[in-house]
Amino acid sequence: MNNQTKVISLIATGGTIASLPTANGDYIAQLSGAQLVAGLENSAIAGIRATTLWNKNSYALDLSDLPVLAAEVQKNMADDTVRGIVITHGTDTLEETAFFLALVTPPHKPVILTGAQLTAGVQGGDGPLNITDAVTAAGKTELKALGPLICFAGFLYDARDAVKTDCAALQAFDAPGWGPAGRVDGDKVYIARLPRPRPGLGLAEPAAVLYLRLALGFTGEELLRCAAGYRGVVLEAFGRGDAHPTVAKAVAELVASNVPVVLTSRCAKGFVKAVYGNGGGRELVRAGVWPAGDLSGEKARLLLALVVAGGFNAERGRQLFLDWGSP
Repeated sequence: MNNQTKVISLIATGGTIASLPTANGDYIAQLSGAQLVAGLENSAIAGIRATTLWNKNSYALDLSDLPVLAAEVQKNMADDTVRGIVITHGTDTLEETAFFLALVTPPHKPVILTGAQLTAGVQGGDGPLNITDAVTAAGKTELKALGPLICFAGFLYDARDAVKTDCAALQAFDAPGWGPAGRVDGDKVYIARLPRPRPGLGLAEPAAVLYLRLALGFTGEELLRCAAGYRGVVLEAFGRGDAHPTVAKAVAELVASNVPVVLTSRCAKGFVKAVYGNGGGRELVRAGVWPAGDLSGEKARLLLALVVAGGFNAERGRQLFLDWGSP
């Protein structure tokens, strides 16, 4: 089949882009994929095949939803009638879903995720244009090499780097420290940088791992209480990757119990690096943490959850965090 005659598969999953008010004034996701497409200008509708996987606001998603979406994406990857894939999604956890797909989806076709900051009933809302831009990007076969991308307010963001930085502004996303991977301007797509190849992981339901953001005075004793029952821990630590002096001992206990501990930073930019003692990064590394580069805590959680689910050993786990811990 000629590439120009293939369709863009739009997978709707809910979010603000599909939300309308209920009788009591609560906004919830309601519009189907077909309804979202029907709201586009006629010139953008041709060649889109819409399905609705579910209708949820993304703050209500569970980890078990992610492999379901990934399987739907992979089914479309194998469909010879599909040129590219667009996923409409709530913005609250959009970056996490995009990163999960980046971890488990081979780059065979463009995968573009988008959403909206304004609800579906708002006149002049951002949803239709974001979908139109995402469809344009999904039609560019060369974008498959970039893996899943977030398309928002005319910009394209690498799934590894993208962060929702504003809860209200129409330009809700950024890639702190790195900037957009490209942008969409009408029917043109411009790519500013290409990610380096990284190893993928097998599709699985993520294991239960603890994601913990440290705060002043948080101790190792508290860490052990919080970590009980979890198969892994992600510590979002201070600065370069530092913690209260009592935390290193707790980390060593967890590692000795075959509970991997990953180290990230609370800061929006910059890499964790072993510099300080007395609870600092050097002591935490000696205790056995896996440094995660500049990967955010939320994304480190997903990577660790798949590593644990796959039964990977410590050497393999460390290497994966090196591979994904930088652009």
